[in-house]
Amino acid sequence: MNRRQYLARTGAAGTSVGILTGLAGCLDDLGGSSETNDAEGGDAGSRTGERALDRAAGRLNEAAQPLNELGNLEDPEAVEFDPEASRTGIADARDHLETAESELGDDRQADIDTLRAYADALEGLVAVTATVTDEGITEDIDEVTAAIETEGDIEGASETVGQRHTEMADARERWDEANATIQDLGGDRLNDLAGIDIADLEEGAAALGDVVTSLETLAAAYDATLDPDEGYGALQQGRDDFENGAYEDAQAAFETAESTFSTARQRLEDGTADAPDGLAGHFETAECQTRHLRDAAAAFTESAGAAADGDAVTAKRRQDDGETALDNVGTCTN
Repeated sequence: MNRRQYLARTGAAGTSVGILTGLAGCLDDLGGSSETNDAEGGDAGSRTGERALDRAAGRLNEAAQPLNELGNLEDPEAVEFDPEASRTGIADARDHLETAESELGDDRQADIDTLRAYADALEGLVAVTATVTDEGITEDIDEVTAAIETEGDIEGASETVGQRHTEMADARERWDEANATIQDLGGDRLNDLAGIDIADLEEGAAALGDVVTSLETLAAAYDATLDPDEGYGALQQGRDDFENGAYEDAQAAFETAESTFSTARQRLEDGTADAPDGLAGHFETAECQTRHLRDAAAAFTESAGAAADGDAVTAKRRQDDGETALDNVGTCTN
């Protein structure tokens, strides 16, 4: 079997084929070890258990096949993935494992446990893949960037990105669990039972982890940026306080917003290097928007401080600088 990567990054060029290397070539090779065990076991119960064990391995590999055929997760927005066939296969495999456990002796429990762990890992990878390839993600990103760009429905955008952030954080946690399961799998036993190279499974999981981590980073940065108390809401509160002459309150609100925007921008900058190619544009837009928002909040902070000190000239100049920075937010998608 040729080694293939679920997600590959090799400089400017890259290819990605699937999460399990050469899986299709393994699907027909699952009967070997159990035929020997059948001959040794001899009784009908043992044969039934061995067949169930083989069927479980086969169904798990069939469940993994859609992951293997995903294509290029460098652009997760373009990937179509239907998790139902995989979920059905995993459920069938669990039923076969129940049969195997009831028919086989304790000496085969380790084999059953290994395939159950394989099922757990696949179930997690399928769930995470379904999340990161959701076609609605692009629409939500566009909604959020447009709201920030035009100072539009900030409240609605905040609600949208908050939901996505929760979803991606849950997916990242699910990935952590699946990856931990994979790390604990016995590679030799899994290879004997299912023909799967544990190194390929580990590579595929790591690559998927990069994707879900990038999406979580993007969602978290936008969620913080649009936060009604410490992000965009603080910026707006500061502007309201400034207009009402509450300059010290305005300064405090602007400082809060500046800190939030700065942290979000830094998180985006740090995450850009590892972001899949298909998400790079979204990272660049978000970094641009948070940078200009940070600059605006910083200028407004100084303006409010100057106004509080009675320095009307500096207050006006820095207020104008802040408004210019806000206008520049609208240039990030051009």
